Amino acid sequence: MNELEKDFFAFLDMRKQQTLEEASALASDGRRDESNVLKAKANIYDIFKALWSASKKTTKDTESFKETLLKKATVIPAQWEASLAAAKKNADAGKILIEEAKLSAVSEIMEKLHELL
Repeated sequence: MNELEKDFFAFLDMRKQQTLEEASALASDGRRDESNVLKAKANIYDIFKALWSASKKTTKDTESFKETLLKKATVIPAQWEASLAAAKKNADAGKILIEEAKLSAVSEIMEKLHELL
């Protein structure tokens, strides 16, 4: 389990760093709105670290850990999907970009989780 955690956290840290570097480059080019979208995306990597840690603390074995983690990893993004739907309904372009970026990070993370678990 510790090896899985190490691999998962290394992946999250790497992707967060890459995303923040891209955000910084955009900000340097005066593209603040796009930079802010990527900063929102970068936060998702930390959220999934917290989900992992919370799941680990509340379970006693590997199977219940996996089940709990995957459930949390589905429930939390559902809020962002609802927010995206509302943004589309209201034609809120800025909010659409942010929610799509968050969900893009979730997709990457879930792919990695399924690979590891």
